[in-house]
Amino acid sequence: MGSIIKDNYVIVQNPINHQEITRLEVFNQIKVDNIILESKQYSDWANLSLSKRCDYIDCFRRSILRNKDEICAIIKEETGKKDFDILVELFGLLEHVKTISKIARNALKKSTRSSGLMKNKKAYVLYEPLGVAGIISPWNYPLTTPITTSVEALLSGNNVVLKPSEHTPLIALYIKKIWDDNINFKKAFNIVIGGGDVGQMIVDSNNIDVICFTGSTKVGQKIAQICAKTLKPFILELGGKDPMIILKDANLNRAVESALFAGFTNAGQTCISVEEVFVESNIFNQFVELISNRVKKMSSGKEDNMEIGSMIMDANFNKVNEHIDKENHKGKIICGNKGIGDMYIAPTLVINPSKDSRIVNEETFGPVISIRSFDLEEDMIKMVHQTGYGLSASIFGRNKSRINQILKQLKIGNVSINDVFTHYGIASLPFGGEGLSGFGRSHGKEGLRSFCRIKSVVENRFSFLNEPWWYSRSKFVDNFLKIIINFLYK
Repeated sequence: MGSIIKDNYVIVQNPINHQEITRLEVFNQIKVDNIILESKQYSDWANLSLSKRCDYIDCFRRSILRNKDEICAIIKEETGKKDFDILVELFGLLEHVKTISKIARNALKKSTRSSGLMKNKKAYVLYEPLGVAGIISPWNYPLTTPITTSVEALLSGNNVVLKPSEHTPLIALYIKKIWDDNINFKKAFNIVIGGGDVGQMIVDSNNIDVICFTGSTKVGQKIAQICAKTLKPFILELGGKDPMIILKDANLNRAVESALFAGFTNAGQTCISVEEVFVESNIFNQFVELISNRVKKMSSGKEDNMEIGSMIMDANFNKVNEHIDKENHKGKIICGNKGIGDMYIAPTLVINPSKDSRIVNEETFGPVISIRSFDLEEDMIKMVHQTGYGLSASIFGRNKSRINQILKQLKIGNVSINDVFTHYGIASLPFGGEGLSGFGRSHGKEGLRSFCRIKSVVENRFSFLNEPWWYSRSKFVDNFLKIIINFLYK
């Protein structure tokens, strides 16, 4: 069902049985402002050496690992996810934190640069913290998404003010407890509780130096407009309508299993979930038959032998069902099975949906995959770009030359070849979208540096000589420069 806000409390509910788990007081403007101000004034974390910050983050990771059972239990209670989906989320977090800490040790240290012909100069780049990072995270991956970005901001020397989704706040609060119990810098990592209005308090604050938001395109656009007024830097990871492209020479069994996993894991509530599959017409019928036979044997429900878990939010549950219902009388729909419970949606395939349908033109965010055929690559590329999203994609085939030609045409931030999702699990790769899917990058050295002030510095090695281009230069310098230009750059 998702949580509700009532009488200034977030009422956290289990989405499967609708039972209240707990109530959390919503933070008011004064409380949020005070936390942000304290974070702005706190410098102990930023003053640590890069090496020390990395050591503390390694300690934080090990502390998370020691508490893995409680972490998994909290996620299950507030999301209704399947146990394996939770385990994958935990694994993804631990792997990312371990790897990004190693990357940070090199990516954020002072970088010496060539000074070219100016041998009397020393040139280098410093990666300094921006100050306070405001991080606003979604409900679909309440552990991995907020904590990976928080760790990147912390490694870069920033303090963090995190607002988890009001629908799944408990795991973030538990991670904050782990931080406080094990790391001696409590004020470096802060949590605020509330709905969209609390998120706006973070975005509006003059004491927040960078925003990192993961969520809907609609909200992301509003954040971009607010930040643009003061040119406050921001990172936006927004919606997606991620395509899978299957060429006629693809390994069909691998393509089928990839589509099922990427379309249905986490009940399809994944920003990089495969929502559209474009299959070359030569193999379209064969692919549809193979994937249909598999889907008919799959189920959503709470039983251990059912592959797909619960929807987390009522609003999203209703939207996904609307997308399916609109196609019931238009296209061919193939469904799996659904167990007992209000918040489950059977795994669903929609074959050749109408071009003007919601399922083609909007992000669905549920266990639903649409499948369309194509003859010409140029037509397929147009369909891929039709929505304006550009978060991730996958291409299946054997002809590397053809795959690379398609790859060059995709206005998409992340692409997997004969694979799905793997790019997100590789912490060294930057992650982010194009167009309506976002702005900026997290992960990798690029993500770490997104939270930095990149400062170029030049030092003069010898101070007893005037520079040859200063006003005190002789006529000889002018003549010599003319000669040297011709010599160096002819």
